[in-house]
Amino acid sequence: MADNLWSLTHEALQRYPQQLCWVRRQSKGRREQYTYTQIDAYARHLARRLHDCGIRAGDRVGILSPNGPEWGATALACWKLGAVVAPLHTGNSDEELSIQAQALAPKLILYQGEHRGLKNTESIELADTLADSENPSDFSPRANDEAVRIYTSGSTGNPKMVRLSHSNIISNVLASSNIDIPIGPRDRFLSLLPLSHAMELTGGMLLPLHCGATIVLPRVLAANEIIEALVEEKITMVIAVPRLFRNIMLNMQKRFSDGGAGLRIYLALLRKTPLSLRRHLNWPIRHKLGGKITCWLSGGSRLDPKIGEFFRDIGLPLIQGYGLTECSPVVSVQRQNDPLLESVGEPLPGVRVRINDPDATGAGELWVSGPNVMLGYVDEEQTRECMDSGWYKTGDIARLVDGKIVITGRSKRLIVTEAGKNVYPEDLEVLLERDSTLKEAGVIEVDLRPAAVLAIDPPEQEAKAKRVIRDFNGRVSSHNHIVRYAVVEELPRTPLGKVSLKDLPAIFDQFEIHKN
Repeated sequence: MADNLWSLTHEALQRYPQQLCWVRRQSKGRREQYTYTQIDAYARHLARRLHDCGIRAGDRVGILSPNGPEWGATALACWKLGAVVAPLHTGNSDEELSIQAQALAPKLILYQGEHRGLKNTESIELADTLADSENPSDFSPRANDEAVRIYTSGSTGNPKMVRLSHSNIISNVLASSNIDIPIGPRDRFLSLLPLSHAMELTGGMLLPLHCGATIVLPRVLAANEIIEALVEEKITMVIAVPRLFRNIMLNMQKRFSDGGAGLRIYLALLRKTPLSLRRHLNWPIRHKLGGKITCWLSGGSRLDPKIGEFFRDIGLPLIQGYGLTECSPVVSVQRQNDPLLESVGEPLPGVRVRINDPDATGAGELWVSGPNVMLGYVDEEQTRECMDSGWYKTGDIARLVDGKIVITGRSKRLIVTEAGKNVYPEDLEVLLERDSTLKEAGVIEVDLRPAAVLAIDPPEQEAKAKRVIRDFNGRVSSHNHIVRYAVVEELPRTPLGKVSLKDLPAIFDQFEIHKN
């Protein structure tokens, strides 16, 4: 196994010299393309620049840049010198960026675009012509040295800084590349999540680089552009959050419903065809999505099993994974055609899980141990609170079914009613969002009962909400009934795109439209 992230990626950069590494889509069909050889040269060039700026092993370097070769080459240059990458998220406000930078305290910040008022910055430049620029230092990072420091506020606040080592991330990359989906130079990844997010850093950059694949950058993160990129770039791999796959499903369902009798007969036959044959018989559908799909992976939050079932019925390979920044981040991934749709799969090779203090149903807090578990937080007290003899306490409620993990919800979000009934907000959100009228739903606790904030497009939001809640309450047990709700056009989000749970109570108070 490679000793550090520079050696892990540099081996691939040399093994696939003429392979396209990054493709940046531009307007009017234009593209910027960068080969593995160019990225190797750019990384060595930037390492020389960083060294001349006084960066040495152990120093933190902030990266403020959109996804792309600039971000990637800068990270590789840092690891070549033994420096620590400290991602800064471009989606933050200037005030949030300032707070994040102050907490991470990087010695230098490299930026692309605008420096956003941050101090001690240098712009990222990919030189047009490059001479040999070997690193003047003979230092080689060790496996247990810190490689990345990620500032995470999570969806509920409580800022933390996660310290991940070279070996943490390498173990995750190698384990992810050895599941049942082979990845190689023919694969093309669509880059959608920010590289300041551990899932994109590990799964969307380092994994494809290690395997010799190509990373494609869409012009904008808009639905039409994503679909066009899937088709025009012959994308094989997509790693995204459940919201994207729900939107694709709703779009396809509308098209199917607008089709004629012939289409309905075709879809019915497809659903009855053995799984092994669906991928051959669904060519008309696959062709509309580029025809090269190998795997779509959903992560970041729970995927509704009904969404997984929809894509499986038409033979499209959507699976889901589970992870946390503190675990570098992947803990488990579904295998293709896993019959247990509600599971997030078996743990990766080398990763161990256990259910701590399970109840009568087998549910309890999920603990994780393995080479992917972080060095710790910067705050030692926060580390002590979440670690127990090498086991990381995830805070997620789960159970194990035939060795597969089924996530029930977050322990901190559990609602216990006056009657002592347990209510899991995540379960209710999934059920609510099965109604296509809703864009999204957030469930909170109000007076020991579940209440909801519903995202619905106008017009007639109140009438739509009333109908959604009536239908929902007719399908669930009485202790899960929603009797108080608010309606907005969009739910609040964190800079990484997750629903900002800490902001939901105030929004509920402001926009509540019904009380019982």
